Amino acid sequence: MLKNLYKSLLAPALLAGSFTACSNDKNVAGGTEAESTIVALQIQVAGNHAYSRVRALPDDFLAEEATEAEWIETDENGFVKIPMEPGAYTVEARHVDGTDATGAVYSVALDSSSSNVIDTIKLVELSSIEGFVLLGESTPVIRIAGLDRYVVPDSTGHFVIDSLPTGSFEVLFGDPQSINLAKVESTTGDTLYVDCSDSVVQVTRSVESVATEVPNGDWNEHAALLAQVDGYAVGVLGAAGVTDSLGNILAAEGEICVVTTTEDYVIVEDTTEVDSAGNAKTTAVIAPGSLRECAYRDSPTWILFEKSGTYNLESPLRLGSDKTFDGRGRDVRITGMGILTQESSNLIFENLTFTAPAITVQDTSSRRALSLHNGTHHVWVDHCVFEEYPLVELDVKRGSHNVTISWSRFENAQTGVLFGLAADIIMDTAQSLTMHHNYFAGLSRDGILAHGGKLHAYNNFFDSVEKSGVVCSDAARCLIEKNVFNNELPVTLYRWYNEDGSPVDSTVGFVNMVENKFSAGGSDSDFADHAVGFVPDYKYESGLADVSLVLRLKNESGSR
Repeated sequence: MLKNLYKSLLAPALLAGSFTACSNDKNVAGGTEAESTIVALQIQVAGNHAYSRVRALPDDFLAEEATEAEWIETDENGFVKIPMEPGAYTVEARHVDGTDATGAVYSVALDSSSSNVIDTIKLVELSSIEGFVLLGESTPVIRIAGLDRYVVPDSTGHFVIDSLPTGSFEVLFGDPQSINLAKVESTTGDTLYVDCSDSVVQVTRSVESVATEVPNGDWNEHAALLAQVDGYAVGVLGAAGVTDSLGNILAAEGEICVVTTTEDYVIVEDTTEVDSAGNAKTTAVIAPGSLRECAYRDSPTWILFEKSGTYNLESPLRLGSDKTFDGRGRDVRITGMGILTQESSNLIFENLTFTAPAITVQDTSSRRALSLHNGTHHVWVDHCVFEEYPLVELDVKRGSHNVTISWSRFENAQTGVLFGLAADIIMDTAQSLTMHHNYFAGLSRDGILAHGGKLHAYNNFFDSVEKSGVVCSDAARCLIEKNVFNNELPVTLYRWYNEDGSPVDSTVGFVNMVENKFSAGGSDSDFADHAVGFVPDYKYESGLADVSLVLRLKNESGSR
């Protein structure tokens, strides 16, 4: 009579689709009026599981508050007898031994002809289903029919349904009164992304991305990387090109430099200079095999990393041109003083993590992780992580142009990307920046702060950003297309406001908003009067701003 729920482990690993959100039938514990016949469900928990806990609930039961239904404890032999009326039930068993917990979930149907139903339950390791809910005006609760699970997502939309045995469950998303519900079959171990803000609920399961193989010196690997460049950085060649005196990037044969040490500088003694006390003069020199040594090569250089590790820059790394920093297949973490460019060009930064700077004070002296300055052009930043910086994590300014930042993460700072300087410092119209498929979270001010120039931002996700997702000010022209904004103020047009709250017109930016998704406030139509943006002069493909995009960015942005 008992039916094991585990057969649905063969469910597909990937699901992307829509589920009808409305179901006006309110589920209540117990279902229809039951017959008066009482039968007994007798269960033995297999193995050394004396004094386990068991409970049985109607299979249409939905918890209405975050309290537990009553458990019944088995005897010393693992037996328990539960008087039950005829009907369909979900039976859950649990055993805790110190820090180890096991469990099982079964379904059972009892009819009036039943007397005693006896079966044995085998307990297995527990797991969970987790995910993210795109929070709209109301916060849905997450439940499983027949089980006492009542989960409310946190302020970021994250939720975990824990203590589930391996198997497949019908997860319900909706309001606490069960007026509107969406159901999806989900296997433990899944991560779901759920959009409950419209009349149709979309649910997507996560897919593990395949890590890039470590480049081994075969230049086909470099060519494969270049094939992925898009946006304003198209034309960048990195180590496969050289910049001439006019700034043109021409194909050239570069060299490979493998970073073999995490050291930056080393101290050496000069025994030719000894003071009166017999102490030799010491000098700091660039460590052989270091990141700095490879970066300072005069010719185009493909920089690879022999091993994962933390590379601490003891002084700013001031770059020239024609370099590819390639951390694919490694966990390369750059700390210390950051990387700066000046009139540089033809640079690629791939699969790097910038973290824990040497300067942690929130003022303008704080080093950025990566600063692109003074006419720097044709730069591609891809699959990088920027974290733990006090003020701004990356800046593009003073005439720097043809820059693309893609598939990267910006977290734990005031502002993720600073694009240009305020107009009273410099009015910059030449700078250009493409931002696509980036993830912004944990920022106390803005995701992107644009002063002047041309900004194309598409398919980005702005999650926990306290101020604006994008600030488009000081005559910046901003095409903001198919992004997902999970913050209350998606876009700001002005840099300055008067004491009465009115904007200072001279600091306005010009925005064109196209098919964005807003979960916490805002609309494309909010900027209808300011839609005097621009059309980029390059080809690109943008996907829909939906839950599938959000899940991809959560799982696939950043280092790989």
